[in-house]
Amino acid sequence: MDISIKGLYKNAAEFLAGPVGSIVIHVVVLLAAGLLLATTMNKKKETEIEVQVVEIEEKQLDQELEDLKPPEDLPDMVDTVTPPDVDIDMDIPQEPQDFSAAPVMDTMTELNIASDAMSPIVLKGLQSGQTSQRSGDGRAASIGAYGGAWGAAAEAAVLRALRWFKNNQGGDGGWSWVDGKKEQGKRAAITSLGILAFLAHGETPASEEYGETVTRAIRYVLACQDADGYFYSAREKGSDAAAYEQAICVYALSEAYGMTRIPSLKGAMDKGTAIIVKGIQRPNGGYDYQWKQEGRTDISLGAWCVQAMKAAWMAGCTVPELHDVMELELKSMKTHQVESGHFKYSNAKSSPAYANMTAAAVLSMQLLGHADDRAVKDGLKAMADEKCVWAHPQNWAMYGWYYIAQAKFHEGGASWSKWNNMFAPQFVQNQMKGDDPKIDGAWRSPGATTKDNIDGGAKEDWGEDYAYTTALATLTLTVYYRFLPTYKPVEIKTVDQTSDTDVEIEIF
Repeated sequence: MDISIKGLYKNAAEFLAGPVGSIVIHVVVLLAAGLLLATTMNKKKETEIEVQVVEIEEKQLDQELEDLKPPEDLPDMVDTVTPPDVDIDMDIPQEPQDFSAAPVMDTMTELNIASDAMSPIVLKGLQSGQTSQRSGDGRAASIGAYGGAWGAAAEAAVLRALRWFKNNQGGDGGWSWVDGKKEQGKRAAITSLGILAFLAHGETPASEEYGETVTRAIRYVLACQDADGYFYSAREKGSDAAAYEQAICVYALSEAYGMTRIPSLKGAMDKGTAIIVKGIQRPNGGYDYQWKQEGRTDISLGAWCVQAMKAAWMAGCTVPELHDVMELELKSMKTHQVESGHFKYSNAKSSPAYANMTAAAVLSMQLLGHADDRAVKDGLKAMADEKCVWAHPQNWAMYGWYYIAQAKFHEGGASWSKWNNMFAPQFVQNQMKGDDPKIDGAWRSPGATTKDNIDGGAKEDWGEDYAYTTALATLTLTVYYRFLPTYKPVEIKTVDQTSDTDVEIEIF
């Protein structure tokens, strides 16, 4: 056989090409399959979610609330208003002759909202309630927005009043109800009004200037509460003032807890509120002296109970039936309204209908989200021409002006502008001044300095009872920033995340 080298090489190559080619192809296929499998496994591992069960550490509610801090930067309420320059010793402006001359808000129709709709919102890291405007830029902006020409002077009067409270606080932390030279009871209630005056100005136990004063006053009121939740005169059998004091003390402690989250205040608030809830008459509502259940109902007492319960509700009180009882009380109040739109003091047929009681009922309904009710509109219409003249005061003038000012503030518009131009100069100009710290910055009731009043009824005359009148005057002059007006919608921001520290509340 003739076989050349070249032929031999060719034959060998052809012989090897078959099996080798087959092997190479198979190896390549296997490698590709392996690579594909590895890639798929890696992707599977990347998409796997590892779940780990973590045991949550339980905390006491009070401790969580104690850890909450108020926001460091309080938002401006009004961006277009220049805050007034307030000097505690500023000269008092001249009293205006035209009470309707102040500018009228022109956005009332836009600000009108359905107030009977419940609006749950989530507050992240904020105190409960609408109190952020009581201090700092929020307070200054509110004075500028609602105070008109007298806003700065009114604020200066408030500062002098707070200084009076500080200089005249008792050794036990309280303030007195004085009739002439005789100190009466109700000390816990009067002290609570003083606490409310400080809180209205944003002064808490953390305040630099008034922190110690507020702390001592709160401690005094707490010491006046017994194990069942009753306060000082509330333990006095047969005292008509017992229920009043209960409501005012609960009001003060509820606001204090809502603004500070001091744990020890919550228990006192809850126990005190439970007594108010239990004390309402069922099934028709209404409150009476000594929490009687015999049918008599009292607008004056009911208004303080409403303020107390609303403050407790906003602070997070969870006493059963609290919300239902507030609505039940409003149902009772509406039965006191007469054809003129005014409200009677009691449900007795002979009970007179006063502007004071009308304002108390109207404010109660406004605070609980019923500002658009016909009863409220009729009541405001009945009070349209009310006056604030120190030399010719109404029956229980300071008490009535406290309610009228708030009711008209929540009404807003021309009604508020007219009233603000009338009451603010009267209050500012009749605040006492002098070198004696016992009177400097205080008010004496106009009923104590006049021979008659325009109603012809009982006068609000308690001689040298400065604590009561000064507290009411201060609360009246802080109306610009104590609460947002009910016609102004609360800004609701979109919440993009939630956490276990969020607090869900309902705005009436």
